[in-house]
Amino acid sequence: MPSWQSFRGHLFNAMPDVLIAGGSGMLGSGFASRHPGAVLIGRPELDIGRVGVIHAAVANSNARWVINCAAHTDVDGAEKDSDDAWRVNAVLPGIMGTACRKAGATLVHFSSTGAYGDWKADAYAEDDPLRPTTMHHRSKAAGEVAVRESGCDHLIVRTGWLFGGRPGQPKNFVWKRIVEAVGQSRIEGDPGQRGNPTAVSDVVMQTLAVLESGYRGTVNLVSQGSATRLDYVRRIVCSAGLQCAVSPADKPFIRAARVSPNEAAVNRRLQLLELDRMPAWEDAVDRYVAELRQSPEWSQLRMHA
Repeated sequence: MPSWQSFRGHLFNAMPDVLIAGGSGMLGSGFASRHPGAVLIGRPELDIGRVGVIHAAVANSNARWVINCAAHTDVDGAEKDSDDAWRVNAVLPGIMGTACRKAGATLVHFSSTGAYGDWKADAYAEDDPLRPTTMHHRSKAAGEVAVRESGCDHLIVRTGWLFGGRPGQPKNFVWKRIVEAVGQSRIEGDPGQRGNPTAVSDVVMQTLAVLESGYRGTVNLVSQGSATRLDYVRRIVCSAGLQCAVSPADKPFIRAARVSPNEAAVNRRLQLLELDRMPAWEDAVDRYVAELRQSPEWSQLRMHA
């Protein structure tokens, strides 16, 4: 199997023009860092009340690949106020799909393994039906439908439990757990929820590999193997070399959203296509923590511990 390094060198020499929607978030920043020449559009250009502006942004970019990283990610907040989640996760993808169809571009849209719902004990595969249990995941499932109905050339990527980006970046689960554990003798992890801890950098490279292959459709894209939140936090703390015990939480974590206890998935289609280059989740965590340990933020954190 080719290494990421050899593939990356080939791909970046041949990469077509790219437009990234939502380039300031963790996932969007990951794509932008791999392709500094990409056109970036943010919130002002992504107002669903200004459809013409969105269509013009896609058309004027002359991009062959439009990577939609714009997303409403507040799972619990969506239960209280669903409008924003529906605008960004359900309506915007359809508008962008139509814009891509008219411009002759391929749309890459990111969905969630949480949209499979809570009806299976094993890891979910792409042919399993979506039965979402939260408003957030219902909006993500609706966004998939909107992309398909737009008629554009598309790749829908279902992923989950993403980590990466800069230290301190919102939604950076790994860094938050390190900050929590520094100077503490004990922290807790949830043993009752399972998923696939997945590095943003791996999602970026794997997505580009699928695009380059020419495959279009819907794929799961997660690290190999699944973990409970407890397993995940223990691995983070161990990789960081911190003297902090991680114990099962004394009581379930109460959330506004009824998130499925099993968000684990398997990259069945990528495996059938012989395109699956995703690492084991433990290796992905270890690699990212090693990167964090070289950062100025790590030195400052240890200094104040």
